Amino acid sequence: MTEAAERDVRDMEIYSDILRAFGWAIVEFEDTLYRKYLMMSSRHSLTPREEFNRHLLRMHARGYISPLKLHGHKAWKKLVVEDRSDDSLVGRKIETVPEAPEKKPPHRRYVVSDSMILADDILRMMKTKMYPERDIELVRDILRQHASEMRRALCKSPESLLRYVDAHVPSLRKTIETILRSKGEDVLMLSLRLIETRAV
Repeated sequence: MTEAAERDVRDMEIYSDILRAFGWAIVEFEDTLYRKYLMMSSRHSLTPREEFNRHLLRMHARGYISPLKLHGHKAWKKLVVEDRSDDSLVGRKIETVPEAPEKKPPHRRYVVSDSMILADDILRMMKTKMYPERDIELVRDILRQHASEMRRALCKSPESLLRYVDAHVPSLRKTIETILRSKGEDVLMLSLRLIETRAV
């Protein structure tokens, strides 16, 4: 098994443990989720809070959970369930009662600001490099599809992302390499997710 594959297996084990920490709840406060994770997962009982938060961001980028505010505190909403038959995570929709629009906080307030700014920059750079003569609104859906494929590639490994960039948007290679070095995989993955989900 390659190093990237081994890392992916370890990450999926952690994601499964975090989802189990939700228990029967669909929404859980971040502080409570962290405490339950430490108690329920003996393998990761010494996980620092900063590392736990990085895992939450990765799970958000993969579409497993989403952030929100509940009674003024940071919370997370579970978007997938665990398939116990093969110990994998599947995107089955979880039905919930919709909240009143006036009480639902704007999504932009609760994402990492670096990722939001970076997402906007990446979107505009893609437009400039790929469609310099066209209005961004005319090609936004195409650019979102590229961002989606780039995020899927990055979920596998940074090398897979660069191979996709070389094949489809080679003019972005240096920019993406610079972002990976300066910002890291987590921020880039969340930025691509924001583009994909129309947050920018």
